Amino acid sequence: MAVALSRAELILKLIVEQYLADGLPVSSKLIAENQALAVSSATVRNTMVQLEQRGFIRSPHTSAGRVPTTSGIRLFIDKMLTMQPLSSRWQAEIQRRLVPTLPVSLLCQQAGQLLTNLTGCVAIISPPKASGREVRQIDLVRLASDRLLLVVIDEDGDILHRVIDCAQSIDSATLGKVLCLLNAALANGQWQDGIARLASIVRSESGCSQLLINTVLGQLSLDEFQQHQPLIFGQHQLLLSPEYQNSTALQQVSQLLEQPAGLINLLQQVTTDDHPKLILGKESGFVELAPVSLISQRYQTQPHRFIALLGPRRMNYAKLVPLVEACAHRLNLNLNRQNLSP
Repeated sequence: MAVALSRAELILKLIVEQYLADGLPVSSKLIAENQALAVSSATVRNTMVQLEQRGFIRSPHTSAGRVPTTSGIRLFIDKMLTMQPLSSRWQAEIQRRLVPTLPVSLLCQQAGQLLTNLTGCVAIISPPKASGREVRQIDLVRLASDRLLLVVIDEDGDILHRVIDCAQSIDSATLGKVLCLLNAALANGQWQDGIARLASIVRSESGCSQLLINTVLGQLSLDEFQQHQPLIFGQHQLLLSPEYQNSTALQQVSQLLEQPAGLINLLQQVTTDDHPKLILGKESGFVELAPVSLISQRYQTQPHRFIALLGPRRMNYAKLVPLVEACAHRLNLNLNRQNLSP
């Protein structure tokens, strides 16, 4: 049921909608010409003055028009925004790209790429792996006398495969011994604990065995670190938005994305349920995020996983909020199916 709006709210709604559409300051003349209003230009001008005094719009130095403030956009979202149904094309893309047979890491990567490709915004996905990640299988496959393939499968079905170039030929006895040690340290145990056990084992070895275990240890440690980092896609999209033509604003946002610990912590705190959350500009508490907005949603509780879009404050909320919601729902559905699989 539509909420009745006052004249001031209706004018603010028209200003915000126009600003979200083109990012340009909105003139009183343009608003007065809108057929949804039946008031004079003078009334529109007076109302816009009142809205500016209340902090909902402001006048940029370079224009006589007005742009909405964070408070104005927040009021618009909370009271006036009507979400649009997800387009059939976007629904089809979600179903095509986010399939339940994908391992968790690849599923997260697909979700991030999909979101940034569809929206032109930066997509942020929480770290694919939680603490306590378990190893299901580990193997070393000979490719040549001095080249091996390391294969590790975790409990989510994600597969780590790395080619290891050895400094010298590895005979069958050494390969068999190292593989036994790897399985003793890692198989059916937690990844991080296995790395610690392997680090202890390597000190008692020597020669080719020690070199090979050290190489495997380095690969496992690197993958463990990478799997606990957030996935961020589409940083280059910032360069395409007129809001970021100011190099200082672009630099601040880029630096925050390069060191995202604070941003990830914020998103973890706000995604407390299965509903989308919108953070506008300085509402985030980060000065660096003043020119941007965030749409985020949790898609799994244990472990806590979320997805988010970061883009200009004038992003199309009516289209993008349902998109984030649909992607989160699809990810949750796929992960639940994987957990129920035998």
